[in-house]
Amino acid sequence: MKIREVILDFTSLLDVIMIILFFFVLYSTIDTEEVTNKAKRAEASYNELIEENERKQLENEKEQEEWREEASKEWNRIESMDENAAANQQALNSFDKGEYFDFRLEVIDKSDNWNLTITYGKKMRCEINSKETDDIKGSIKDILKQSGFSTDDTYLCILSYNGEQYGTAKAFRAIDEAIDDIQREYPNLYFSNLNK
Repeated sequence: MKIREVILDFTSLLDVIMIILFFFVLYSTIDTEEVTNKAKRAEASYNELIEENERKQLENEKEQEEWREEASKEWNRIESMDENAAANQQALNSFDKGEYFDFRLEVIDKSDNWNLTITYGKKMRCEINSKETDDIKGSIKDILKQSGFSTDDTYLCILSYNGEQYGTAKAFRAIDEAIDDIQREYPNLYFSNLNK
């Protein structure tokens, strides 16, 4: 028997295997880049969530601190009310005797001009005219100081007006704003509004 030589040519097979390996490496790199990009996006999203959570936590802490401060102020106010009980009773007794500030608002002839007459008891203290002053708050504070009123004293006051008169609403708002500002400095100055 004769031995025959068989020659196998693997060149084309190697070419096919190399092409397959090339595409495998190429696609695995593309997949890796996609996975890497997804991971980076997920990490960025996670970092944003962490930052937002930290920001909200800071806001909550600030809000809690504001609430604590507000509660502390309210508690101090309640405690001072107990401490001021005697002064409040004295102010009520004075009011009962007619010793209180009466702020009487009169609008002049259906116009934007008005007078604010301030009396204590039966004695007139001052008259503020809208034509003469723009500083209502300063004028009222001057009257309170001239009357010997200090920031610790307790006084009851009445602001009376005729709500049906033309221009009363505008004048009342201006005077009421001034009184609100004064009450921040004089916390024991109490006003009651009376529409006659």
